[in-house]
Amino acid sequence: MTASAHAAPNAHSSASSPVKPGIGGGFKRLSNVHVIGSTCGKHVIASADGPGGTTLRIDQTHSAGTVLSKNISASKGVISAGVGWDVTKSKSITVSGAREVPKGKHGTLDAYTKYQVKRFNVQVLMVDTFVTIQKNKTASEPIGVCFKYHQR
Repeated sequence: MTASAHAAPNAHSSASSPVKPGIGGGFKRLSNVHVIGSTCGKHVIASADGPGGTTLRIDQTHSAGTVLSKNISASKGVISAGVGWDVTKSKSITVSGAREVPKGKHGTLDAYTKYQVKRFNVQVLMVDTFVTIQKNKTASEPIGVCFKYHQR
């Protein structure tokens, strides 16, 4: 009869990744990960325009990727594990909307990517404790579409 033992998984292993070995191993993880809200992107992904008395329609799909803060000192694998989605992969978003243009006006319907934003800190293992090395970094996940309508 043989016996085998399995180590219990580390509570932080899913958000940790080895980096340059040093005292404490240099493992990194994200901490204090939380949703801070949603925001609309800055770039138009689809647009429709037309004269009054018509209905502007947008029906298409768009591929959008995660937007990360600059200079995050953790790998994309650590960030993915910490925020809960693969930050290296794009997502397909359905862009579908309509707006009637009043008679005598000219309208433009613009679509933008909508993002859910998560804020987090980056920690590194030093000797036997994790130390925060960066605060208030963000990862923005594409979750849908925002529309803006203009008329003249």
